[in-house]
Parts: sequence; structure tokens; C-alpha cells
Amino acid sequence: MYWWYVFVYDIIVIGAGPAGLTAGMYCSRGGKNTLILGNVYGSQQSMGGLYENYPGFPDGIQGIELSERMLTQAEKYGAECRAENVERIVPLDEVFRIKTEGWEYECKAIILATGASHRKLGVPGEEEYAARGVSYCAYCDGALFRNKTVAVIGYGNGAARAVIYLAEICDHVHLLDVRDELISEAVYLDRIEKLSNLSSSHGVEVVQILGEVFVKSVEFVARGKTRVLDVDGIFVEMGVEPNTDLAVGLGLEMTKGGFVRVNRLTQETSMPGVFAAGDVTGGRMQVTTAVGAGTSAAISAMRYL
Repeated sequence: MYWWYVFVYDIIVIGAGPAGLTAGMYCSRGGKNTLILGNVYGSQQSMGGLYENYPGFPDGIQGIELSERMLTQAEKYGAECRAENVERIVPLDEVFRIKTEGWEYECKAIILATGASHRKLGVPGEEEYAARGVSYCAYCDGALFRNKTVAVIGYGNGAARAVIYLAEICDHVHLLDVRDELISEAVYLDRIEKLSNLSSSHGVEVVQILGEVFVKSVEFVARGKTRVLDVDGIFVEMGVEPNTDLAVGLGLEMTKGGFVRVNRLTQETSMPGVFAAGDVTGGRMQVTTAVGAGTSAAISAMRYL
């Protein structure tokens, strides 16, 4: 006879970014049997390159290293971490049943830290050339375009940081700013002004991405003129959108912007026993704020139990 085994925990954290790892560390250190479900290497933090504004690292720290350190600290206190994708959460009488691709888990409290995903351009050719010249992570894929010509399409700090990083390894970088001017932190703007291998266009509307086997060019409109720019690669920095499928499936209350609504003091959601933290709740999408929210969610979840 076949028995379907269900693993039981006090608290399950869904998401392995800074909010989730912090919450997992606090819960396990607080004596709770804690499981973190998520891929630590797939978080925005891990793909964010060099962080120069995280306290305690005056010379900066790579996002992947920061994630690994957070995970090590959580595991030190007994938290388990499994790189599994959660498919569904089912509220039962006094527990929650969590289903992944191959396993089922039960817990008394949940912390949703599912983060956010890169927003896409939504133009012809983008899906076709994904992983064949179109990338959403300059720090992950930039080395593939060493000494080549690339375009960064997007806006804000994300585009600025990508430009600075790629300019160090690529022959030439084109910034296609979808806004009228690049608004970013002053330290990034100062560095961009000193780049000799950068050209910029602002107020851009991308029409399509062209290629054969791999990306060859991008067509866009700027100042009323249509241009086709030859490039070897395209890096999209259009911000992020929250990963809310699980929250919506639970019927949690959402904000007008599409984020999970929480009590900002306790990180409580509209469902008892469910807490949320990090980018999935909106607000200031910074590693430091995610860490703080993860801390608050963990304390609240432990008090709930």
C-alpha cells in the first residue's frame, strides 16, 4: 500500500530572498520548527550584483554572497531550506497544507516572501530571443557579451547599475531609457557621466527585437524617429512585478497596486496565520526594508503560535 507522507512544521516561509531568509532565521532561532521553500539563487537579491548600501559592508558585497550568508545563518539555527516551487496552499481547520511539485507540507503559520519578478517589455521578439540575447540579469549574463555591443532597456537605478557594470566588460553600451531622463541615485549618475563607451537615448518606445538565431538588433522610436540599433545582446531593466499567485489563490486582500495588503507593523495579512514580507507587499523595495519586514513577520508568526 502507498502512503502519501506529509511533512509537518510550525512555520513555513515561502521565498528565499532577504525577507524569507531573515524570517526563517528568526523563527528557527526562536525555537520553531521552520522550513524555507524557495531557490536562494533565484531571488532578486542574488541577481542584483554588487550592493554598496547594505550596512556592515563598506566595500560592498555581491548579492549572491549576501544570500548565501543569510542562508548559512538560518541553517545554523536549524532552519531547513528546500529549493521547491510551491504550487498551492490549502487552508484546513487549524493548519495549512502546502503542495509543491513532489511533496506536501503542513504548518500552523505561513510567511509569504515570494518577492517579485522582472517585468518584461511585451514586444515582438522578446519571448523568441529570451536566453538567446535577451536577458533580465546583467550580472548573471553580462560575461557572455564581453567585448561586444549591448543595449540596456529600462529606467531608474536598475538600468543605471546595469549600464555601469556592462560598461566595464562590453565594447559599447547603449542605454535606451523609456523615460524622458534617467532618474537614479547620484552616485550612479556620477559614474555614468564618466563612461566613454556609453551612448544614451531617452523617451524611447521599443517596437520589436530582431534577430535570426540570436539577437541582432532592436527597433525603437525616440523623438518621433524610428531607429534600428545593431546589438549583440539586450538587457531589460523595466522594474519588477510582485509574485502574488499564491496570495491570490488564498483570497488575501490586495492593494490597488496589486501587492499583498499587510499591517505594516506586524506584517499580518487579511487571513489569520498568514503573514507577508518583502517585495510582494510593495513599498520601498530595498534589501534593508525586506530584512526588517522579514524580522517583523517572524516575530508576529511566533506570537501567533
